[in-house]
Amino acid sequence: MNIRKLTALILTAAVTASLLAGCKKAEETSEATTEPVVTDTTETTETSETTTETSVEITYTADDLRKAGVNELNSVPILMYHRVYNMKNSETKYTGGNVDKDGYNRTSEAFEKDLRSYYEQGYRMMRLDDYVDGKIDVAFGYTPLILTFDDGINDVVLEGWNDDGTPKFEEGCAIAVLEKIKAEFPDYNVTATFFLNCGLFHNKKEDDVKVIKWLVDNGYDIGNHTYDHKTLGQCDAAEIEKQIGSMYKLLDEIIPGRYVNIVALPYGSPETFPADKPQYEKIFAGTYEGFSYTTKSSLLCSWTRCYSPFVRDFDVRRLRRIRGYDNNGKDWDIEMNFKQLNDGRRYISDGNPNTIVFPSSDNSKGDWLKNTFGLQVITYDK
Repeated sequence: MNIRKLTALILTAAVTASLLAGCKKAEETSEATTEPVVTDTTETTETSETTTETSVEITYTADDLRKAGVNELNSVPILMYHRVYNMKNSETKYTGGNVDKDGYNRTSEAFEKDLRSYYEQGYRMMRLDDYVDGKIDVAFGYTPLILTFDDGINDVVLEGWNDDGTPKFEEGCAIAVLEKIKAEFPDYNVTATFFLNCGLFHNKKEDDVKVIKWLVDNGYDIGNHTYDHKTLGQCDAAEIEKQIGSMYKLLDEIIPGRYVNIVALPYGSPETFPADKPQYEKIFAGTYEGFSYTTKSSLLCSWTRCYSPFVRDFDVRRLRRIRGYDNNGKDWDIEMNFKQLNDGRRYISDGNPNTIVFPSSDNSKGDWLKNTFGLQVITYDK
């Protein structure tokens, strides 16, 4: 990576955009406007980021962007896992690291291998909540990766508590593997969102309450998977309000204001929210037993990568996820999905969370870039 001076053109555009954006809320979504264009490879046409470690401005030329393949309009993988069992792949009778026929549950051996593979392929983790808000802070040349877990069962298995009050986890449960990888790769930014039902992690409730607090204190997030894991597509408005509202209410009692207002839909249902099904709006806003809630995003089970939050087809109510399972590179398993991502479809960061950078040809018709969240837009010739 080269360190050079910014041109007056880019500095002026960036400063102006920053001043304008400062008058808006961080969550605000805006239509794309005319963006600065980087068109050559000289040392005087660049975009920049500021590192928190050194407080030194690092800049990138159009040639740097081309070589790294920077494209923040491409796809982002959101991985969907369920239970992680402390098992070897050889202990299952199914393909690869699948613990069940359909591959919803994973061996700890396979899960750890997954995490190492994503890292080696140039993916770095980020919070789902930030992704939904268009706050993508991933190092230059790397791709955001989002981990989610549904149900809670077997993902945080407690063996007890240390003298300092920190939890002891069973070797091979999801959180134990995540913490192992976090210690080994500090630049991986290890995090995940755990979507829970009323049973939480299925330890004793008093232990689960303590461990949930520990999780949010240590870089993880907790979300809503409904109270009883009911298929919402088969529920009326009152039942949906109960399922969503009572789970938010429970989380608010445990970690008030510290959970994410995102729902992972049980069984991915409903897949759509048509106007003739007004009861589905209760997923996104309602009041249950005096507790009012709002939901800003919901997740499907799905099968493939999700869109960049900046593009036209991004639907915050229907985020797609990749199921974490093995099927010999077929039927949208991990191998098939990452092969497609790595074949020119993956979001590659410019390293600056305040800008959206992509080849001008990717928005040649002017209708693909849609949501700028008030960020500065910069394009370059591929």
